[in-house]
Amino acid sequence: MPKGKAVKKIIIAVLILLFLTVAGLFAADLFLFTVPEWAIYVPSVIMAVLTVLLIIKTRGKAPKVTAVILTAVTAAMSFCGIYFDPYFNSLSLRVTGAEPTLPYDTVIPADKACEDLAYVMHYYRKLHPVRLLERGHDAPVEKLAGEAAADIVDAGSVTVNELAGYIEWALSELGDAHTCAFTKYAEPLYLKHYYKWAKDGWDIAAVNGLTIKDLLEQSRALFSFEAESWELSQMKNMLVSVQGLDYLGFDVSGGVTYTFVDAEGEERTETYPPDDFVTYAEYIAYNGSDSTKSSRETSFVRFTIDEDRSLALLTLDECIYNSEYVNCLRDMFTQIRDKGIKNVAVDLRDNGGGNDRTATEFIRYLDTDGYRYASETMRFGSFMTARSADKAVNERYPDLTFRGSLYILTSASSFSSAMLFPQYIKDNGLGTLIGEPPGNDPNGYGETATFRTPNSGVWFTISTKRFYRTDSECTDKYVMPDVECSAKEAMDVLYDIIEK
Repeated sequence: MPKGKAVKKIIIAVLILLFLTVAGLFAADLFLFTVPEWAIYVPSVIMAVLTVLLIIKTRGKAPKVTAVILTAVTAAMSFCGIYFDPYFNSLSLRVTGAEPTLPYDTVIPADKACEDLAYVMHYYRKLHPVRLLERGHDAPVEKLAGEAAADIVDAGSVTVNELAGYIEWALSELGDAHTCAFTKYAEPLYLKHYYKWAKDGWDIAAVNGLTIKDLLEQSRALFSFEAESWELSQMKNMLVSVQGLDYLGFDVSGGVTYTFVDAEGEERTETYPPDDFVTYAEYIAYNGSDSTKSSRETSFVRFTIDEDRSLALLTLDECIYNSEYVNCLRDMFTQIRDKGIKNVAVDLRDNGGGNDRTATEFIRYLDTDGYRYASETMRFGSFMTARSADKAVNERYPDLTFRGSLYILTSASSFSSAMLFPQYIKDNGLGTLIGEPPGNDPNGYGETATFRTPNSGVWFTISTKRFYRTDSECTDKYVMPDVECSAKEAMDVLYDIIEK
């Protein structure tokens, strides 16, 4: 065999092997495990070099030139894929469980902590739309990240919780509740008595003498938020665990003193020793299975029919769009039709979001030919792609169209897609909102990619889209309820409205 042909065959074989390797690594990174960026860059560069050699050796022969061009395009796409793909190295679609965050008091050397901070900033710079849409607006984030790195170096080491706080200190400056750092500890310790206090109507008013108002003020840099109500809900969640209290600067070793207040303003003070903070399993055993939603044998979506009030109530704990959700809606609206129900309510209180298709699927049962939706722009590397808010055609279920009154119940913890859902209903005039404003800005960022830092295991999310409100003429900062009340009172208010 002539030497030239042998070389070309070897080059083609290597190109095929490299192509399969890169394709496999992309798939593995998306669904299984994190692949270092260099593992894609290196074979892509080699593919490009070999392609040039192959072009030289083909000498213009058309079939081979075509094959070479396709190979070159593949190499370029592989090389650029990392740059443009917002989900490369993201944990968003992983089917395997990622490692938890290291224990909160684990000491991380300064060089490793700075490496984690740089890892966060790398994906922030690569993915967040603010760097293209609002140039210069991200300067404070960069400044604080630099100051955080300097502080860490000066300290010599930090705990995992302290590192999470430094990361959040930088990211929170952006004012994007979706772009944030958080922790997933393997065994958090919860105050075992808190469930009984909350069930009996007591709310935390102070911790170790610091009022909630003072705590909010001093911990602003430790949370990414748009609405202060969202900061409050996130902070209160942390006040009942050892890890959360430590993140907020409390030392649990000597016990923690809580001041509780009820609806009438009566106060009670209790001091709990460290032994009263227990594992999740012990917490459930102490309080019974009714103390957590996840322990109940219920779905994330469920409904009840109250024929006396002519009310169907759909409870949606998460915005998950799947066959279970679709089937639940069909079953509910079938019963609504058959029983002549006049009122429908959707309870989105404490729903942290998910997929906005839950809203558009629900609208298919409503008596409207079309509806407006939120416009958006998404970042891909150095480019932005836009989706305008044209009116969508509503592909109704004609046999199950509901023509009665619709109500949406919201709280400050209704977030992301659980903010989009009531926004679509309100801005299209399809129903009445009852409760508290949801916890984020309809003219804000979202659609996150999720990551985990390599050393401490601190998790973080970065927004990839900018959203614009469905009703572009609305000047409200948040999606305001038509009937504003506390989330706890929303159901009673609903009953009062439909019984008039």
